[in-house]
Amino acid sequence: MSFKEQKQFIYAFTIIAAGSILFFISKPYLPNKIFTKQLSANNIIVDSLMLEAIDIEEVEEEKEVVLQETLNKDSIHKTSEIDKTITPDDENKIKTAHTHPFSFIDIGSFNLDLTHEVDSLGKYILPKPKKLTSYSGKENLKHFFEKLYELEKSTEGNVRIAYYGDSMIDGDLIVQDFRSALQTRFGGRGVGFVPITSESARSRYSIKHYTSGNWNTKNFMKGRADSIPYGINGAVHFSQDSTAGIKFLASGIKNSYNLNSPRLYYGKGNPNGVIQIKIDKDSIKQTIKLNGTRSLNTATLTNKDIKKIKLEFTQSQGLPIYGVDFSNNSGVHVDGFSKRGNSGLPLSLLHTAQMKEFDKTLAYDLIILQFGANVLTRKSKNYTWYSNRMTKVVEHLKASFPEADILILGTADRGTKMENLIKTDSGVVKLLRSQQIYAANTNSAFMSLFHLMGGANTAQVWNAHKFMNNDYTHFSPRGSQKIGRMIYRDLMDDYDAFAKARSQQKEEIEQNLKEELAALPVSDSLKVKNDSLKN
Repeated sequence: MSFKEQKQFIYAFTIIAAGSILFFISKPYLPNKIFTKQLSANNIIVDSLMLEAIDIEEVEEEKEVVLQETLNKDSIHKTSEIDKTITPDDENKIKTAHTHPFSFIDIGSFNLDLTHEVDSLGKYILPKPKKLTSYSGKENLKHFFEKLYELEKSTEGNVRIAYYGDSMIDGDLIVQDFRSALQTRFGGRGVGFVPITSESARSRYSIKHYTSGNWNTKNFMKGRADSIPYGINGAVHFSQDSTAGIKFLASGIKNSYNLNSPRLYYGKGNPNGVIQIKIDKDSIKQTIKLNGTRSLNTATLTNKDIKKIKLEFTQSQGLPIYGVDFSNNSGVHVDGFSKRGNSGLPLSLLHTAQMKEFDKTLAYDLIILQFGANVLTRKSKNYTWYSNRMTKVVEHLKASFPEADILILGTADRGTKMENLIKTDSGVVKLLRSQQIYAANTNSAFMSLFHLMGGANTAQVWNAHKFMNNDYTHFSPRGSQKIGRMIYRDLMDDYDAFAKARSQQKEEIEQNLKEELAALPVSDSLKVKNDSLKN
């Protein structure tokens, strides 16, 4: 070893030795863990509108505290410099409360210290669903139930559902089993509308899709952008060059074994737009022009049920591309629209005129909203701010899809570690109540996933049965299948009650008509009968 190398070795050894001595001297003062076992909920990505709402909420809460302190100090409420920052509207928010003719979930009615039973082997017993005894608003699903009833009786027609959610339905989880159950009972084939790209494209089981080349995707999670023509799922895709393409493959979910009658949805912007299509094992590519002039256009790619389709957007730069619908021509179809980090607030950014264009073709009968997981990442003493904003979101959706009923799915249980135990997060029931309130505010139906799971402290139980992931927030694939079927059964319980009453009503009308005909002279009865047949 040369003198230079010896010098470098001694220098490096001295540094290591000094570092080791410093570590042992400092060890008593260091924390036991430098990194926590679980990530802070604050690190979860949420949409920009929710962050904006939280900032406003913090200001409102500060003003609320200042106002209450001022009222407590001086019953006459003398004017001061502090008072000048408070408007009459702010004061009314505290002095008055919105009243409803309904009962809502009582925040204090759940035992958050509840310990669930275990079996002889020490494994948690899965609790039965709890009955929701407060507002459900299922009477607000009359249009949807009537469409289902007509479909079931005639086996003709279409019923369509848009299912919006966050990462809880990422990769078509929950939705795919809910869809499959409905299609088994009422008919219908296909996975519905599929966007060009998504975060979970590769992991989705109900359909496989792969993008290639250069795509540019815009979505509503980053906030307001009036110039961007968002699609039905809050996103729009642009091919950047001639290499952009996409491939869809059928998968193994019941009632979605094929790619049924694929139809492309696109906007306007490039009159020379062209795509090349390759279906199944065909060696010859078909060419379709995308020269539609409306804000929303469709192109039927094939009328067949196929297994594979590849699209090459060779000359479509600057053309808004939305997605492909895979649905047969009758039965129930459910479109799953997931976006990680979505609180539900970005749905207010969907352009009403453009949504009405989508609705002309897709014709939605029901819109389901499943949000809340991301809202719980930020602690709040109440979720009135969220309820108020989501009320506006639902009103916006009703204006955009005027024929559709709305179903709000209240949050599932979320577990948080407290004193070495996993218990229901303190915000869950508060958020659940706020979701129920905005459902009532908008004449929407309400279903509680928290109740379906069995109530308080069930996240740990579901986790023990491998139905929930170790974050005690998201359902596992098995759990997603289970909760999807539970949503279906709960909805069908209400539909069956509707269908029974509807059939009885129909029988009574027919019986009354028979009695009226029997009481009339023969000539008059024939006239009444003919008139009834015409009507």
